Amino acid sequence: MRILHVVESLAPRYGGPSVACPALCRELVRRGHEVAIYTTNVDGDRLLDVPLGQPIFEKGVEIRYFPGWIQPREYKLSLPLWRALREKTQSFDLAHIYSVYGFPTAAATHFCRIHGRPYLLHPHGSLDPYLRRRHQFRKWLYTKLLLRRSFRHASAILFNSSEEMRLAADWPGLNSPATNGRSAPKKSVAYVGVEDEWFEEANPAACERLMRKFPQLSERRLVVFFGRLNFKKGLDILARAFARVGSAREDVHLVLAGPDSEGYGHKVRGWLKEGGVLEKATYTGPLAGEDRFALMHAAEVFVLPSYTENFGTAVAEAMACAVPVVISDQVNIWPEVAQAGAGLVVRCDPKETAQALLALLDNPARGKEMGQRGGRLVAEKMTWRKVGEQMVEVYQEMLESAARVTQAS
Repeated sequence: MRILHVVESLAPRYGGPSVACPALCRELVRRGHEVAIYTTNVDGDRLLDVPLGQPIFEKGVEIRYFPGWIQPREYKLSLPLWRALREKTQSFDLAHIYSVYGFPTAAATHFCRIHGRPYLLHPHGSLDPYLRRRHQFRKWLYTKLLLRRSFRHASAILFNSSEEMRLAADWPGLNSPATNGRSAPKKSVAYVGVEDEWFEEANPAACERLMRKFPQLSERRLVVFFGRLNFKKGLDILARAFARVGSAREDVHLVLAGPDSEGYGHKVRGWLKEGGVLEKATYTGPLAGEDRFALMHAAEVFVLPSYTENFGTAVAEAMACAVPVVISDQVNIWPEVAQAGAGLVVRCDPKETAQALLALLDNPARGKEMGQRGGRLVAEKMTWRKVGEQMVEVYQEMLESAARVTQAS
């Protein structure tokens, strides 16, 4: 198959699709498919320093960046992307389109319809009720003018968990009726995958190098958060929960690892200072390569108290490293974590979060057992090999359905 992936941006600050899209594409190439990514160079209020309009090949995946407008930043407007989709969409068998509220989605679905190419819409959490309430009028207008039509003509809709699909079920545009001989879009679930290296044993030398970089972490029991410093991650909850944990135990240290591209870190530091635990917390900034693996393996507990979380890739990565997790019941893989016994699930509440962290810190044997269960869960269901297998089946069903419609007409 020749598959086009359309994503608003690959800038790391956006998380979610910007990370998952290239990883899935690499797996599809490994399986023998031709894959291209069309995207913009928008990176918040800046632009990525990348070649524009020409193909770049990364591990067999063709990537084309097109110049976008940084204002209005929410929509990733790009006339060159529009022209490229107009000219190239028909050369692909199908399209996989990420997110829903943006110019690339509107353009890609438009030209797929014109050229008769089946397409899959992948909301990546953007239909979550929590996010739908933000900028509500703007999203209502966009939905009425463009988005319902995009969903009505889609061949498939992909969710990253059953919980994400359940939460989106009341969105008016999701249950589109059959049209023009087509069946209603098929809804599927496929997890975000975890790279194979997360299952490797800890590297003692890498751990030593990390501790030399951050000596305050040595001989401490680490509570680790990996992710963007962003309002939706529940860092106000975490800071206030850790104030309770830090006052109860002298041997703990909170590590916050991830980009702070929105300047949210000063708020987090303020909350930690108010709680009297600023000296027991470290912000490492973004970590990559061996440092990222070393910190995760050094963690005693991983924590993510998000107000909304489409999947929680870092949760799956922690479980792959056999680290027990404490997550909110707004992280959409919480049912899987709870059922597997891989961690503790709490409400978005500082007291409950603190109690869960202390429960695992006070009982290392329990934490170790949960970590092992999490490792088995991810190995069985959340690797890119497993996800790639599922996605090939979804794509094949899309093509078969499109062929039946063509024959019937």
